[in-house]
Amino acid sequence: MVTTMKEINHFFERRQVQLGMNFGLSRMEELLAGLGDPHKALKYIHIAGSNGKGSTLQYIKEILLAQGIRVASFTSPYLMRMNEQLKINEDEISDKDFIAVFRELWPIIQEMDSKGNGPTQFEILTAMAFFYFSKNEVDLVLMETGLGGRLDTTNVIQPLLSIITSISLEHTNILGNTLGEIAFEKAGIIKRGAPIISGVTGRGPAKVIEEKASALGVPYYQLGKDFHVGKIKQSERGQSFSFHLADRSIENVEMRMLGRHQMENAALAIAAVTLGMENIDEKSILKGIGEAKWDGRFEKISDEPLVIIDGAHNPAGMDVLKETLKWHYPGYKYRFVFSSFKDKNYSEMLHGLEMEAVEIIVTEFDHERAADAKTLYEKCNHPNKRINKDWQAAITEGRRKTGEKEILIITGSLHFLSLVREFLIREEE
Repeated sequence: MVTTMKEINHFFERRQVQLGMNFGLSRMEELLAGLGDPHKALKYIHIAGSNGKGSTLQYIKEILLAQGIRVASFTSPYLMRMNEQLKINEDEISDKDFIAVFRELWPIIQEMDSKGNGPTQFEILTAMAFFYFSKNEVDLVLMETGLGGRLDTTNVIQPLLSIITSISLEHTNILGNTLGEIAFEKAGIIKRGAPIISGVTGRGPAKVIEEKASALGVPYYQLGKDFHVGKIKQSERGQSFSFHLADRSIENVEMRMLGRHQMENAALAIAAVTLGMENIDEKSILKGIGEAKWDGRFEKISDEPLVIIDGAHNPAGMDVLKETLKWHYPGYKYRFVFSSFKDKNYSEMLHGLEMEAVEIIVTEFDHERAADAKTLYEKCNHPNKRINKDWQAAITEGRRKTGEKEILIITGSLHFLSLVREFLIREEE
């Protein structure tokens, strides 16, 4: 029986290697039944999408906190440590509670393992979230999907409201080879009785989502069609915009997170609390959007040299990163340190950087899914490319070379970013 966080971490690491990702809901339902179906006692907002899930969730959370609502959140992956995936308000689950909740699941895990139907690492973690939240009397749970939607572990819930943030080509070996096929999987979170709010504006995937909503008789609200972002400005603090939905308008919504995409994520959050919750006042909306931040997403770590880390883990995310750089730092030169998981489309991600970079340094990190630096180097076509297998040395090299009117951007994989962020913060201190 495991008794420490170190042992639980080791168990989860081995579990991930042994079972990997195995989609379907039957194991999850069996695991939850053994716990007494704790998920059925909770209210939810369910969030899916290729990019933007975490930021959208954080905007909603900050608005609800400003309104005095006790809110739980389940997110993935974690940036620094596993506990941050299970939060009540802004407090992550303590080690003591994490161990106690895991011990509740342990006999059920053993029984399922003995039948050859063992739950995956993510299924166990999701079940832990349901159990923990149900024991702590929260008003609402913000639930982020892990991957996809239709067969995602989290899709055992009946939400008050569902959100699909974006659609891009990702995990094509699992979700499908076209945007329409991926949209079909994401739209699997749409349930009868729960309105759907969508940030998907591409004609093909948007049509898939709208048709699913129509088939279930669900109210459907689309960014750019039913609600809008306007009057965009850059300010000293960050940026601001106006929000419009039907007869509701909110002017001068200020925010610290940067990029057009973040204004759209914030608009999804405002639409969600406006349509799905009662008596959320404008003051709470403005306070929540203004205070929201999401570590590892276009996060400035230092000024001299200027270093930004960003978890752009797919080609669409890389496009957003480039757009945000050009918008907020025009006239700068961009130097990149890049590493990725080998099951990501790193060739296209690198290609996306090649047109903007003065230099690309590729590296690798210790993880069974990590791509090796040599492979990344061979896939990179930039004339000024370098390879350094030691990621800390690669970052040190990049910082040394980064001068005035230049930015060092470290990107590629969220897991890589978790290592990088801890290293850089320690270096700054």
